[in-house]
Amino acid sequence: MWKTVTLELSLKPFKKTDDDSIRQVAKKVFTQWRPLIKDRETVSIMLWTSDGSEILDYNGKMDDTFDWCRYMGTANSEFLKEGENPETNIHDCTHLYMENPPVMTYDILKRIVSILKEEGKKAFPNSKILVGETFDLGPEFARSDFKYRRHREVCSGAVLDKCGFLDCTEKLKGDNRPYAAYENGIPDGTPIATFLGKQAKIFLADMGFDYLWLSNGMGFSANPWDLDGKIFDGKGFHSEKLENVTKLVFDFWRLFKEACPDVPIYVRGTNNSAGIDYATDGVPLSKIYDGSFFETAPPNSPWAAINEDFGLELMGHLTRICEMPKDRFMFRYYLHDPWWVNSPWYDRYGQEPHDIYLPMSLSRIDENGNVQTAEDFNILSIDNTFGELPDNCVNETVPHFLKAEKNAADDISPLVWVYPLSEFTSAKTNDALEEMYNGDMFIRNAINGGFPLNCVVSTDNFLKTPLSVYKKSALLCPLFAREEVFAKLKDFENKGGKVIYYGSPVFAEKYGVTDFVNYHDTTPNLLLTALCKTGYSIKHNRKTDKKIVMTLSPYDNALWLAVYNGNMQTETELEFPLGAPIFTNTDTEIRNGKSVYRFARSEYRECRVFIKQNSGLVELKELAPVSAVYHRKLLLTGLENATVYIFPENTKDKTLAVSHIGHFADATPVHDTSFKRVEDEKYGVIYKAENISGDRHILLPYKK
Repeated sequence: MWKTVTLELSLKPFKKTDDDSIRQVAKKVFTQWRPLIKDRETVSIMLWTSDGSEILDYNGKMDDTFDWCRYMGTANSEFLKEGENPETNIHDCTHLYMENPPVMTYDILKRIVSILKEEGKKAFPNSKILVGETFDLGPEFARSDFKYRRHREVCSGAVLDKCGFLDCTEKLKGDNRPYAAYENGIPDGTPIATFLGKQAKIFLADMGFDYLWLSNGMGFSANPWDLDGKIFDGKGFHSEKLENVTKLVFDFWRLFKEACPDVPIYVRGTNNSAGIDYATDGVPLSKIYDGSFFETAPPNSPWAAINEDFGLELMGHLTRICEMPKDRFMFRYYLHDPWWVNSPWYDRYGQEPHDIYLPMSLSRIDENGNVQTAEDFNILSIDNTFGELPDNCVNETVPHFLKAEKNAADDISPLVWVYPLSEFTSAKTNDALEEMYNGDMFIRNAINGGFPLNCVVSTDNFLKTPLSVYKKSALLCPLFAREEVFAKLKDFENKGGKVIYYGSPVFAEKYGVTDFVNYHDTTPNLLLTALCKTGYSIKHNRKTDKKIVMTLSPYDNALWLAVYNGNMQTETELEFPLGAPIFTNTDTEIRNGKSVYRFARSEYRECRVFIKQNSGLVELKELAPVSAVYHRKLLLTGLENATVYIFPENTKDKTLAVSHIGHFADATPVHDTSFKRVEDEKYGVIYKAENISGDRHILLPYKK
């Protein structure tokens, strides 16, 4: 269950700033999203006020005005000129989101925060109501005199529309302007970390904010969207810079928290993985986590909506949740964009929920061997670029959010990634940096090619957990882990477990691994080929290079399949250790023992039936149970001399029944006694029968 649900909201809906108008917007927010946020421990509103310059410029005067996120496109570009074509690209010039947007003062902002809390408490008296502030390192959201005029020296990072990103490791040149924390101006050489921390401490308290969100890689990289940086220049790695760069990045967090010690901090992170962030920008994530500087691990990147790189989204998120700063992590969904005139649910996802079910299928294994899923949920954002709060987006997406939450993994997935976070983020050589960079990119590409990876354990936690935890799973590990990890993996193999190693020949030789997947090999679907050795055969017959992404996560003693299918003509053949998977409410052709599917753009399907059958057309359909004993009835048709395995639901006794098909759909069941309860050491309770032909009803009892 999500303990905290955060609704991200810009100031654009507050088109009038008198108290009554502010209250109307607040009431609309809490009424509109009630089905999602009722009964939560914490309901949070995260305000996109500006770009964070309202914090940097704050001098304690409540009647001062500040620029705010009243724009479409990059705010720090030139304004659309009078008479200029209004169709001019919003990357080329700045457009206001409405005529004569209101003027914002710090006093108005404080009243917005206060009223949001009041209305939230009225609507949800049993929940903790929080309101948070945001800080961004880029030029998109509001015009920043501080960053792009007075203190350009700190904006040395990547460039967006001619404006640089703020580099968290830079120092400020002195000035004599008064600030809340620096009445006589900024002393020359003040770290931006210290200045921001001191300003934030005062500003957040004065405005009534409860926490601060650092956006778009702030604190991690000045190149948050790029695959190069201070260590990797796009051509080669420069490990000689690591010691200094990693120190500067860590010092940002140390200095910032010294200046702002008691404010909870949440982070967006970059678009990349822990390994790529270290190899390109020297981000020592493991060490930063150890410092507990922020509340949750960085969430999944929203950029998958923009470039369909779901492999990078899922892979990157797994690397950042294998360890965590404070035992919780977040799922974030891109619903609207308040600045760039797009509402992804409609114009990027096409009203398909794949980017809900795919990232929500991700899980981690903690040091005790327990499975953990997201406990926090953020929506970016609930208002669109024009300051509207459309009801239709809420009504259409909330059922998917709630279903994904309900079906979050309750067991370990069939494939577990053993990720060496501590080893990766303490590497010292160019060879090591290249290995982690290429290795993470290899996994990203494999996921984009249909490799079903959605569960992770850090090497540190892997060493703490008994091997019995992984009895249902195959393990995936790069050739970079420390020797004791390889020793434990070898023990796992000696006991019958399956391990897939991947990496370069250099590291394979170093660790004496002979059977591995060489990521230098350009043969397609290498990891899918290796996966066959574990009993899972997955083949995607693609007619284009469009991505297909899938995950397999366990819930209620079934496997749940989530799919994004870039081209619906792709044909997928599946065979798992117990046979061909038959997904509920689907039909399939069995071909050479494999179930063959052409998935829709987005799929989310239950699988608790597997069959071993050479050929035929098989269907599994949910029927009305019409029974005082059974709460589900499934119709399985097309069996031809098949071996059938059925997994019961997680009832107390894990029972089910199978019946012959009667003359009437609602007939009293005639049980097929050939189905026997099997206590399997690996899979638990299964119902199995051999040489079955024809059709059967599967009857699942009420849960008591």
